[in-house]
Amino acid sequence: MKIVGLRALVAALGAAAIAGAAPAVADGTHGGSEAPKFTFGSPGKARDVTRTVVVSASDMAFHIEAPSIAEGETIRFVVRNEDDIDHDFTIGPPALQARHRAEMMKMMENGGAMANMHHDANAVYLKPGETRELIWTFRDVAGLEYACNVPGHYESGMHGRFRVDLR
Repeated sequence: MKIVGLRALVAALGAAAIAGAAPAVADGTHGGSEAPKFTFGSPGKARDVTRTVVVSASDMAFHIEAPSIAEGETIRFVVRNEDDIDHDFTIGPPALQARHRAEMMKMMENGGAMANMHHDANAVYLKPGETRELIWTFRDVAGLEYACNVPGHYESGMHGRFRVDLR
């Protein structure tokens, strides 16, 4: 792990402890090697995909075709960055999104390259013009958001809530 990554991890853990929140590394790996554990789902397998949802990121907004999800559903998200700045697309509950934003802010403040340290299973990081896929199997779906946690993007409105399909 680069020293910048270690500093970011230490800063994120310190911020989480002060705030009384669970450490960010319990939900992601930003430069770590331990497999993350999520209560709201897990990385899915291509063979289990039930549908594909195309997401484009532009003008500080996500444009998403069908943001409804169901318990047990496996969705392939094809995320396109149509902007001239970096974005990420992260799936998770509001508390995890807040921890992720704080962690990314610390990375930026410490001079870290967010793209090189962004290894969370529930997120993709995109450079301008890039398209990436995220396959996710959902469980415990209530209250989940999709968000861009690059510093300032969430605050500019780059987030939304999934609708729950009760089927």
